[in-house]
Amino acid sequence: MLRSLLTPLRHLHDLAHETTPHTQGDGGANIPSVNAERSPGSNQVQYTVEELKFAEDTQSRITILRQLSSLVWASPGVLDAFREADGFLVLMHVLSTLPPATPSALSNPQSTQEVLDCMQLAFMVTSKTLDGHPVNLSFFQEYVGYTALSDASQALLKHPVTSEKALGCLLSLSVHEFAPVDLFVTLQTFSHDIKELDIHFLEFAPSLGTVRLPYVFKIIWDFVSGSLAADSSLRLVVYKILEHLTQSSHRNLAVLSMLGILTPMFSHFISTTVDQRGSERRLHCKILKRLFEMGASTQDVRRLLRCAVKEDETLDPEVIDLIRVGLRSRWPLHIILQATSAVTLSLGSWKTLPTSGFTFMLWAWFERMPSEAHRIFSISFGPHYAIELSMDSDGALALRTSTRREASILSKSRMTTSRWTHITLVHYPHRASQPAVRVFIDGVLSESLDWAYPKIHETCIGEFILGDKTPNRTSSWCISSAYLFSTPLDDELPRFIHHLGPRYQGNFQDKALVRFLTYEASTSLNMHMAGSGSTSRDTYLKKAIRDGTVINEATILCKIVPYDIPDFAPLDAHPRLIIQDKGSCAAFGDVLAIPCQPLDLALWSIGGAQLTLRLVSLAETPHELSRTIAIFCDSLRNCWQNSEDMERIGGYDALAGILFQKSRLINMTSLETLFEFLGLSFRSPDLSTVTNTVAYRAIALDFELWSMTTVDIQRVHLEHFAFLLRASRYRKYNARVLLKLSIIRRLLFALQSSWYPPETVPHVVNALAVITQAHFTAADAIRPIVSYISANLATANTVLPSPRASFICSNSHDKARQVLDAVVSLLRIPAMYAKFAEVLPVARITLLWLGAEPSPGIACQVLAITGIAFGASSSFGKKFELASGWVLLRKVLPPIWDDGIHEAALDLLLQPAQEGTHSKTASQTVRCPQVLPVILAALRQGLLACSDRHIQGPSKRVVERILGDLIDLHGFNSSFRQVFKFQSTTEILIECLLSSPPENQDANVSTQLAHFGSLVAMGNHVLSTQKQQMLDILKPGSQLPALLVTISSSTSRLAAVQEETLRKNTIRLEEWRNTIAVSERERYRKSVIDMHERRRRVIAISEGILGVGSERDVWSNLAPERTWRLDETEGPHRTRNKLEPISESPYSNHQIETNSLTTNAERDTEISSTLQMETSIKDDSETFSEDNGNVLAEEVAEDKHRRVRHELEPGDVIEAVSTISRISGVDSYPGLLIFGHSHLYVLDGLVENDVGELIDAIAAPKGLFFVAGSTPHLRSPQRAQRWSLEQIAGFSNKSFLFREVALEIFFKDSRTLLAVFLDSVRRHATSQRLQAIIARHSVPQHGSILGLVLREMSIAMPKGRASAAAHERALSTAQQQWQNREISNYAYLSILNQLSGRTPSDATQHPVLPWVLKDYTSDILDLSSPDSFRDLTKPMGALTPNRRDIAESRYDNLQSIGENPFHYGTHFSSSMIVCHFLIRMAPYTSMFKTLQGGDWDLPDRLFIDVGRAYLSASQDVRGDVRELIPEFFTCPEFLENSSNLDFGVSPTSGEKIHDVKLPPWANGDALLFVHMHRRALESHYVSENLPAWIDLIWGCKQRDVDSLNVFHPLSYEGAIDLDKIIDPLEREATIGIIHNFGQTPRKLFNLPHPPRNLQGSLSLPARVTQGVPEDALALTRDPRPLKLVLDGPVACIATDQSGKVVPMSEGLLSPATRPDEQVQWDKGGALRVLHHRTVVQTIEAVTPTCAAFADQDTLVTGSSDTIVRLWRLSHAPILTTSPFVGSTTARSRKGQEPSLSLVHLLRKHSGPVVCVEASRSWSIAISGSSDGSAILWDLNRGLYVRSIWHAGGDDPIENSAVHLVSINESTGYVATCSAKRLWLHTINARPIAKLDLSSSMPRSLLPYVTSIAFHEREYCHLGILATGHTDGSVALHTWNAHGAPKDGRAQWEFLKVRDLEADKSTSTFATAVKFVGETLWVGDSSGKVFRWMLSD
Repeated sequence: MLRSLLTPLRHLHDLAHETTPHTQGDGGANIPSVNAERSPGSNQVQYTVEELKFAEDTQSRITILRQLSSLVWASPGVLDAFREADGFLVLMHVLSTLPPATPSALSNPQSTQEVLDCMQLAFMVTSKTLDGHPVNLSFFQEYVGYTALSDASQALLKHPVTSEKALGCLLSLSVHEFAPVDLFVTLQTFSHDIKELDIHFLEFAPSLGTVRLPYVFKIIWDFVSGSLAADSSLRLVVYKILEHLTQSSHRNLAVLSMLGILTPMFSHFISTTVDQRGSERRLHCKILKRLFEMGASTQDVRRLLRCAVKEDETLDPEVIDLIRVGLRSRWPLHIILQATSAVTLSLGSWKTLPTSGFTFMLWAWFERMPSEAHRIFSISFGPHYAIELSMDSDGALALRTSTRREASILSKSRMTTSRWTHITLVHYPHRASQPAVRVFIDGVLSESLDWAYPKIHETCIGEFILGDKTPNRTSSWCISSAYLFSTPLDDELPRFIHHLGPRYQGNFQDKALVRFLTYEASTSLNMHMAGSGSTSRDTYLKKAIRDGTVINEATILCKIVPYDIPDFAPLDAHPRLIIQDKGSCAAFGDVLAIPCQPLDLALWSIGGAQLTLRLVSLAETPHELSRTIAIFCDSLRNCWQNSEDMERIGGYDALAGILFQKSRLINMTSLETLFEFLGLSFRSPDLSTVTNTVAYRAIALDFELWSMTTVDIQRVHLEHFAFLLRASRYRKYNARVLLKLSIIRRLLFALQSSWYPPETVPHVVNALAVITQAHFTAADAIRPIVSYISANLATANTVLPSPRASFICSNSHDKARQVLDAVVSLLRIPAMYAKFAEVLPVARITLLWLGAEPSPGIACQVLAITGIAFGASSSFGKKFELASGWVLLRKVLPPIWDDGIHEAALDLLLQPAQEGTHSKTASQTVRCPQVLPVILAALRQGLLACSDRHIQGPSKRVVERILGDLIDLHGFNSSFRQVFKFQSTTEILIECLLSSPPENQDANVSTQLAHFGSLVAMGNHVLSTQKQQMLDILKPGSQLPALLVTISSSTSRLAAVQEETLRKNTIRLEEWRNTIAVSERERYRKSVIDMHERRRRVIAISEGILGVGSERDVWSNLAPERTWRLDETEGPHRTRNKLEPISESPYSNHQIETNSLTTNAERDTEISSTLQMETSIKDDSETFSEDNGNVLAEEVAEDKHRRVRHELEPGDVIEAVSTISRISGVDSYPGLLIFGHSHLYVLDGLVENDVGELIDAIAAPKGLFFVAGSTPHLRSPQRAQRWSLEQIAGFSNKSFLFREVALEIFFKDSRTLLAVFLDSVRRHATSQRLQAIIARHSVPQHGSILGLVLREMSIAMPKGRASAAAHERALSTAQQQWQNREISNYAYLSILNQLSGRTPSDATQHPVLPWVLKDYTSDILDLSSPDSFRDLTKPMGALTPNRRDIAESRYDNLQSIGENPFHYGTHFSSSMIVCHFLIRMAPYTSMFKTLQGGDWDLPDRLFIDVGRAYLSASQDVRGDVRELIPEFFTCPEFLENSSNLDFGVSPTSGEKIHDVKLPPWANGDALLFVHMHRRALESHYVSENLPAWIDLIWGCKQRDVDSLNVFHPLSYEGAIDLDKIIDPLEREATIGIIHNFGQTPRKLFNLPHPPRNLQGSLSLPARVTQGVPEDALALTRDPRPLKLVLDGPVACIATDQSGKVVPMSEGLLSPATRPDEQVQWDKGGALRVLHHRTVVQTIEAVTPTCAAFADQDTLVTGSSDTIVRLWRLSHAPILTTSPFVGSTTARSRKGQEPSLSLVHLLRKHSGPVVCVEASRSWSIAISGSSDGSAILWDLNRGLYVRSIWHAGGDDPIENSAVHLVSINESTGYVATCSAKRLWLHTINARPIAKLDLSSSMPRSLLPYVTSIAFHEREYCHLGILATGHTDGSVALHTWNAHGAPKDGRAQWEFLKVRDLEADKSTSTFATAVKFVGETLWVGDSSGKVFRWMLSD
């Protein structure tokens, strides 16, 4: 069978023998020749192979194979002879011709066994000849191929008798071990019992080692994968094999993953959810989990995600578990090196080591330690090694160089297994101060060695080697990336590079390298720098963080990443040779590059953070929620792309909103998962830190969210602050991070809001105490807490209104009391008290908290604070006395005195007891004698209470305790006795003695009191007079009344003074307390408003993320049905014919990207904030004097714009705000026009009230804002639009209902804004501001904004409505251009509409165009016949005699009765007319209903037939006089009921009203109707008669009675002034009349309009005689190409501002207006910006494949990661960077350097993007992908619009890849091309024509079309599309619908106009085509550009 193949192969070897010398490199090189003299064994092998070749029967083959087997086993040296004898092909021949290939074979057991033996022997010989012989393996792969082996094995695999044995043989061959040859035969008999299967599988498991031949295993898999569903026994055996292989080694797992086993395994998994047994299902799931650990393709992950959500929108737990497990594994792209293996790379021209030193870096992962020393890295020059870094069996590194031959063990540098380790070796040539060799492990210096620099004596080119080529090595390890730099790096850079992680494989040129850091890495760097302080060492690290570019790219000598290693080829292709070409990266031995894609990266390319958020939102149980949260966290943890995406869209706020709705589902697992993601460690609290402040603020600090969880969750959540600020070893760093987050105010607000139940409040207070202690500052802690306590402590029963329905109304007094307790505990810390006393007057604060009626608990705490103050300051007592503190204490404490107060009073009275002292009184001296009068006053109050029950005071027991303690103190404490020397103190005691109860009432109290009085009286410290008084009182039978009179007279005067002072101070305290309370209430009110606003924004963001969707989403079933509306974005000449989806949330994409509740730059700020950490935070508090009573009465800052600040761009500030109403059609949207410093904003739904505060429009007073004649949308969502000020192109003052209060702003992105102001004064102010902005940001004219003359007016002279001279000049210019046919009729009419004040934004002033046809009945429209056209010299109401008579009669009748006469009761243009025509297209559908009172009109009165509408407007005496709107000439969609609206049934015809009925000549095709209608508008007849119609509408006949052209007086400008109508009813009636009668455009011409030049071809300007569509046959090619010839193919052809043609090579692009700026990309994955050919910016990890400029500021790129990116090219001064990285000069470059910033990520493609094109004229981009589709994108909003599919049917996907796209700037048509077909679509993806390319090209030249381009002209009815081909030719195609209709509809088709043949002598491709005017430029693959011109 294969003999015919052997002879050519033999000849190949014979030729090699003659010409090629025998070479043997490292591991073999090219196939060696044969020695002339063969060994006997070699001759025997050759002879045996020849015998086998001709052996026919099976037995003979067995004999020969056994002989051959013994030969190769006995003498491995004969393996070369086996190869040279064509042994491999002979073996393939033997396998393919065994009896199973014939139907009658295997008739008996003997023949069966022979076949099985023969087959096994053949495989064994194959294994032996390949194993360990790289030359034979290379030969087999290159010249035989695994496809031949697969084909030879197919018959054996398919035959039921040989199948199991064949599978075993292939399995054995793949591992080069034949012990498992009978595995399938044995195990399939036990497949019914999986336990038995497990037992017997253990017999074969040891022999199933490493898969050495992956492609052989692929043959097995391809066969068995088709039988998985049907053959359960085979399936189980395969599962067991896969289970073993996936867990036996990393290499096996990687091989299986690369072989594509995952896809069919997962397909079977999801298709057998019910049928599989439990044990089998678990086994299947186990294998899938391991396969997903290696990542998956984008398509597999997309399918995995799709299966995670069932049809009923519930989650599949098994698939969710697969996603969760897959996300935990984070394998980067890596290289596997097994056993003896190495990767080498030449050092280029380097023949010695760099003289400046070098740095080596490596990311390595070790599966197991080597059995002996294994070389990791080395540099060799010739046969000698200059340096070697190896690893011992214990993991220790060892270093050896040419200057030190003995290896030195680096004992401190040890490797560990199963983790990625970053190794850095820095070698200085000489270093006096520090060691020359420095080794870093994971960025940390581990070894420093004094080492001589290696000296090189060879003259050979150096070689960089990773791995060890020494035979019999046993290591298994992986490499992610390796670098060799020609300079020693700074000691801090290895740390930074280590934190970039093993996934980073760039060149360190991105100036924003910090974005590659994960949250954990950023935090680690922050903590490192915060801990190291401001040292010179870490300044380089700070520069790296700030500047990004840390290494000069020129210093990278070598770089090895997985992309450089040969990878697997498809099974049917020849794999690459092991040894690559010289100079490139080469692999030696068992080296495998693993192109794995982690799941988190796949998630990012598919949909990013939105996908995981959607999963969380779908969770319905606590278990589901915890699993989906784990998925969410794992997708972000190690993927900076997802983290960046999350912040960009405000995802953390969205997650908080989702969790808020699911708060009752949050369990402990969910909480731990979330907070571990935020940086906490519940297992090791000492390692806790905050790694993600953006998420922490949004989630952890949403106390309302956590208050809705269970009590246990609340407790743990609040305890996490103690983890961070007390238990963590990083508490200082954590405190600095949390300081910025205003946590204390948040907690106080939570307490005020009564969110938490009473049992949780103590935990809230404890959290407050923890945070307060961590940063006890004036502004952040002291003042807020003291204000809170002061405002709430005295309000025992006051509860502030809760911002939400609280489940408990806890007492604010109790919570304030708990906060007070916590504060007192903190004040006991001396440092805390010192800060407190520095900020606040402690004495006054103490009395403020005491109040007039304190509780005992408060009194105790006040006494405690007083004691603390006494201990801290000796002057406190005096300050307290001046504040009447002691007097107040004597007044308010006695009535509430209890044991607690008494204990606190004694603590205040006495010095604190020494440690170990048991007696409280003996050893303690009196420190505060002022408190003794208070105690005595309490005693007196108690004595009085004992006598009178109505008096409130201490109980008898307390009185007894007071007396007992006083007696004890007097007896044992001398300092206490001395207190009574103060007369005032003794007087109070005398009062107590006088208040003694009678003995018969309470003998014990009386006795104790008398005893104490006696003790004091007998002492030596009492004044004699007072002593006598006490003795007199204590005498039995003394006269108390007389004594009282005496005492009272002596003390009354002092008491009166004290009482007056107390009264004044009390009043001051009460006023102060009230002021604080008012301030706190106001703060609370503002906080509630802010909270509601934030919650609203969170909901909006969540809806923007979760509410969007399309048919291309992963979960398309969850996406709402897409409906469409007319986009307000305008094309050329203000054309609106683009549709936009209205199912998209207005908050999606751009609005969210720039307006998340936490700014986008937050994460980078956190990283770079370390640069500011060195500056200590200064306390801005001031020291208050005691007189400053209003210290806490903070005024809450009045920010009237607080509700809209979140909408601002980061860093922007509000400069002006104006209330407006945005007009769209007949709708008005009240809102705000906000001018910021950098942006202009429009916010719907908010207005300013009379005092300037922002309120909801619905809440505004009825008369505040009313736009006459519009339908206000007061409840519309707060839609936000924004433009940078540079985007403002111009503006124009407009009238609205004839009031000069409107203004229309034009933007460079083709959008407009029509705003109506409250009055003309406000509009004038806005006009002045806009004029200044445009002058400040003046730029070159921007294309396609207003078109032609309009653009000149609005930009060059931005003064609102232009002056009369400017207006006349613009009008004259447009008129001349029209006359000279430089612009079309349609363009001219559009300009006239604009100049007369018409705008498509206002339905009452919609642009008006004429009816041009009257033939709506013919089958074929004859545009050459005048009978087909309407009479343009007459108005619509005067086209028939009857209608003329009626018009004249109406005019005469009105004139006869003295009324202002008019001819027609209706108008040719009104809002109702516009909505009537556009009823089928949103938003006009709802507008029509609004005008009709909320419902449709009668069916027969709707717009249902074009011809009928014309008859009604032109002939019907009861009809109207309406003209047309621009959509009749541009937009076919308005004629079709694509939304399937129910308009009812026509009563006259009985037909259901659906699409508009078209004329017969349109063949049922709306596009053809619009096409023909536009042709009619541009026809000779219309061009000739259009001036007459212009005279009627804008000219001298606008109010001409003779022309019957007078309309209602109110339709003319100046007829009435609405502002002068005072009566509101009259005003509304007048507005209704204007609406109904319409508005006549402003008059433009006073003289008859001049005619058009109609000489020559009307499709060309008057001075142009030839055009490509008209004269394509006249095109001729210049004999010589353009002078500029590129080195490679011409990728595109551009033109500069002067019109000069500039060819561009692949990977290079320039904006048309800035040729000195370029964007460059290559296969390295980076995007570069060049300025004057110098790289000024590098953006890494973008993987661009194509790019296109939409305008000079907007770039669109497509990438291999399936993502389309939109960039903004901006200009800002950039410091000059010196050649030495990290240093900059202080002088800026002249001019401004360009820089790119990402605006949108567009994800919908499922394959790499291969082409893009963009158009600013239409604000669209289109991308083509290898997934077989092209996608239309909205440039302004960054939204997916529609898909155009080329894939489908039986075509292979590679033939469906869309590789070319183009956009017609004039029409918006898009062309897309794949290998098989060329498609033409409208801007709304409506298919027009298709060209089949497969029949016109040779199969070998796919794809045939290599370039496409449209011919551009403002209008041409004959479109031209040029296609360049692989043979160098160019074809010109047009399209029309002249063919026969199909199914009643017109059929469009491509027609070839001409072929432009290429030079037959060349074989170049036409790689680029471009029309410039009427010239065609063609670039080819040789770099040349030729011109095709029209010959005269």
